[in-house]
Amino acid sequence: MNLIRQSFKRQLFAILMITTVILVICGGILTIQGFQARLTADYEKRDIEQSRIINTRLINDLEQAENAVQELSENEVIINAISRKRNNSLSIYSELYAISKDIRDFAAVDIYQGSKCIFSTATSSLSKELPLNYSVLREAAEKEDSIIFSLDPTYSSENGADLLIAKEIAGEDNPGFVIVRIEQEEIESRLKDSINAKDGFMLTDRFFRPYCLIGTAKDSKALALIRSNLLNKIRYNSNITGNVYINEVGETGLLSVYITPPVLGESAAKVGYQILIFEAIISIFICLLVASRLSAYFSKPINILSSGMRTFRKGDFDTKIELNREDEFEQLAVGFNKMTSQLKQTINERVKAERTINETRIQMMQAQLNPHFLYNTLDTIKWVAKANGVPEVATMSASLAGILRTSISEKQFCKLSKELELIQNYCEIQKIRFDDKFDITIDVPQDVMDAIIPKLIMQPIVENAIIHGMNETENGHIYVAAVRDKNEEKDLLKISIQDDGVGISDEMMKALNNDDVETLKGHLGLNNVNTIIRLYYGKEYGVMAVRPTEGGTVMIITLPYSEKEPEQ
Repeated sequence: MNLIRQSFKRQLFAILMITTVILVICGGILTIQGFQARLTADYEKRDIEQSRIINTRLINDLEQAENAVQELSENEVIINAISRKRNNSLSIYSELYAISKDIRDFAAVDIYQGSKCIFSTATSSLSKELPLNYSVLREAAEKEDSIIFSLDPTYSSENGADLLIAKEIAGEDNPGFVIVRIEQEEIESRLKDSINAKDGFMLTDRFFRPYCLIGTAKDSKALALIRSNLLNKIRYNSNITGNVYINEVGETGLLSVYITPPVLGESAAKVGYQILIFEAIISIFICLLVASRLSAYFSKPINILSSGMRTFRKGDFDTKIELNREDEFEQLAVGFNKMTSQLKQTINERVKAERTINETRIQMMQAQLNPHFLYNTLDTIKWVAKANGVPEVATMSASLAGILRTSISEKQFCKLSKELELIQNYCEIQKIRFDDKFDITIDVPQDVMDAIIPKLIMQPIVENAIIHGMNETENGHIYVAAVRDKNEEKDLLKISIQDDGVGISDEMMKALNNDDVETLKGHLGLNNVNTIIRLYYGKEYGVMAVRPTEGGTVMIITLPYSEKEPEQ
């Protein structure tokens, strides 16, 4: 099982083979069962129709017999011969033969006086006697207005008996009866041409005592099973392999039982399932071939994709997957190729950015003129100036030392409050240099003082404002402000540095706002500040220049607001 799970091709192969075999087997079983059901339904219709034909023939014969019995029981000649003992044999036989003409070919008509037969249409002797107080005569005497159907108790067995149809004629001390006798051989003779060779038929009374057994029912095994089932209160056809149809024969109280063999015998069903097994075996071999080809066809693009991904994981970013298809696998290949190209481009951009950051840092360090040496020297100058009473030199030395201390720190970020302190130190130096030709105002609320920003991003801008903006001004002013601009989408820190000097040139403002690197190369400070901000935070951040209507320049630094250092 684990071996199959480890390969998509093997999984696909197993699924295709199992599905096909199941479909073949289930389809075969359903076909056989459907064929059996359809055949059974068709044969059942035929059997029911055949049973109806047999029943109709029986009913016709019995109705003719009933009519003869009824007519004889009402005939005055017969009645007088029984009740008044007017024994005119010629007239009696004349009436007897005239009335029984329609049934004499299959039945014999007897006139009984008590238990003795006195007149008969049968060719045999009149020696047949029936007990007066037993069976058909007693039942006819009890139901004097009814026609009784019963078997002949003197000639009955497990295989059949004569059918007697009787009615009382006169109910005196020595009553008379009209009896129509149909022998079981006659019943079989009249019905056997309606019964197929493999079918069976039984004519019984309501207690399943037989009058005749025909065809496959002749051994009486089926009749015994039906009796046993009914006595045990189970379905009458249980344990019988054939189909059993039981019908009432009109209103006579007799039952016709028609038995047919199964539509498909056990041997036929067995052959059907053997064929199905053979087909399943053949199908398995065909499935092995087809499933192998299909699994190879469908798994080929998967293997190509998997191979390309393994090559990509080893570091080959130039990996490309080529599939000559027009389906989802081609879309996967195109998506993979786009992903590798984009990833390679991203890595190249990341490497280029890292290289740019390193170059910028080197340039800034080069611009710092060996700050360690300058810091130690300036500290010495500060103490010499204090000792000799020159406070300006001491102030300049202390302020420059503070700037250098920040620049040589290994930390790349600092709080906004620290950056403002550095700006103040820088302006103290420039005030002495420019003989207090300008002043600076810092208007920053306390709640943004803890914002984290890259260090030394404000000093180059203030330096540009002093050197370039205040060059022709005698009483200049620099205004530094910072606000937190928070909305639903972004949380920003905006720092503005404004001067009232000569103002920035159009070319410079356009280059800065459009991030024109080539134009900014000559302005090391602004270029470095803009580059560092965008490399750390993205191209939507950086420095923007604005020229107010009243003159001067406003430089706006936009950063994401955070009190934690960003991930480098």
